[in-house]
Amino acid sequence: MFKIFTVCLFAFCFCGTAFADGTNPSLVRDIRTPSALVAVDYSPDGHRIVTGGQGRLISIWNVDSGQLMMTLKGHTDDVVALKYSPNGRFIASGSVDNSLILWDAITGDVIRRITDHTDYVRDVAFSPDSKLVASASWDGRAMVWETFSGIKVATLDGHRDNVTSVTFNPQGTELLTASGDRSIRGWDTKTWKQKFVLLGHTDEVWDARYSPNGQFVVSGAWDNTARVWDLATNSQVYTFAAHTSDTWASTFSPDGQLIATAGGDRKVKIWDMATGQLVKEVSGSSGHTAEVENVVFAPDGKTIASVSRDGTLKIWKTPTSTDRIAAYVNINLNKWMTKGEFEKTDDYQKRIDKKAKQTDNYDREGRDKITNEFGKTVDWETFALGEYNADNEAYTLTSKLFNGSYRIKVSPRDAERVRDNFAKMRYGLPSFEIDPDNTVALHRVDVVVPMGDYNKTFTISR
Repeated sequence: MFKIFTVCLFAFCFCGTAFADGTNPSLVRDIRTPSALVAVDYSPDGHRIVTGGQGRLISIWNVDSGQLMMTLKGHTDDVVALKYSPNGRFIASGSVDNSLILWDAITGDVIRRITDHTDYVRDVAFSPDSKLVASASWDGRAMVWETFSGIKVATLDGHRDNVTSVTFNPQGTELLTASGDRSIRGWDTKTWKQKFVLLGHTDEVWDARYSPNGQFVVSGAWDNTARVWDLATNSQVYTFAAHTSDTWASTFSPDGQLIATAGGDRKVKIWDMATGQLVKEVSGSSGHTAEVENVVFAPDGKTIASVSRDGTLKIWKTPTSTDRIAAYVNINLNKWMTKGEFEKTDDYQKRIDKKAKQTDNYDREGRDKITNEFGKTVDWETFALGEYNADNEAYTLTSKLFNGSYRIKVSPRDAERVRDNFAKMRYGLPSFEIDPDNTVALHRVDVVVPMGDYNKTFTISR
């Protein structure tokens, strides 16, 4: 057993890894410990990261400074699962000691120890309102408890093998479980009956997570793949040949545009939901030197944290829209530039002479794919009505997703009815654009607002 780690050592590195287009992303922070790390999660405000693994201790780190802030002691064996509650008040942990512990995230005190499982607790999850906590266990069951009372509300026995992951959808209406029986199952959180099953992996499924809008699922398995599922049809959208060894973890970015996977081949890979292509691969001198056990995006989506059996917690910058476009151009241009087996040299040269034009075409294609697909994976309809400016005849709008100011043009005679009925409005088809800061934002969308005995169309724009 390794000596307990009590002092934070951290280092910075800005080289050694590559995007799919050959550029180098930044390693923001590298925190090294003497024990293998298996579990990681960001706090809801993004200022803290919690890690666990061998050594039985749980560590809470300051993201900005890299300093160790707190050590949680309570498990008697390795910690393999960690989650912050959405309200930031609690941390749930699962361990090889067969227990789930609920912690006070502020004081580090043990609130409750649950020992109902008969084998190790592989994963834990909170409902979006933090009122329920769920666990997945090697004993073949998932269980759900009330967070505050500790009352068990459900035991799910539908799998025929160990249950490896558990998570709630963003609406809190479904619980998703994955298993060594190669299946992924969705459960209704009112009846706790099975709603659907996703089949396709050819080996144990190790991880399954919802997209931010709950319409897609990404899963990773010991068949070395990551798969994306459309829950409207329960069909596969993508199958990524993600890793050359087991895919240990998979997750969506907060805007649903990227997917991160981690594998036994010591790599972290970032995939594009819009194009289905690889954007970034983290390996080499700055990468992990042992199996990467888990990966998670920061709440603001700007960084990605990964943990490995090499004892390191690494934080990486998330690829931007420009990086995504460059990767799309690079991948497709390389295919286009490959000489066909039966292609004449003169014909090939004539084609290559048009490389600049083809590059521009792929650049436009990449931009179009990113902006056209944006609305499918994220709930962007989050505008709130602000103050009305009678001189400009417009309301200001705020958004949880988009930066900058938006407005809706409304005449003074309609202003009161728009304010009273704004929550009832219906969105039309949006158009998105890529901002100068490399993020995707709404360009404009028409909205229909009920005005009493008739409806009226307005436009949200910048």
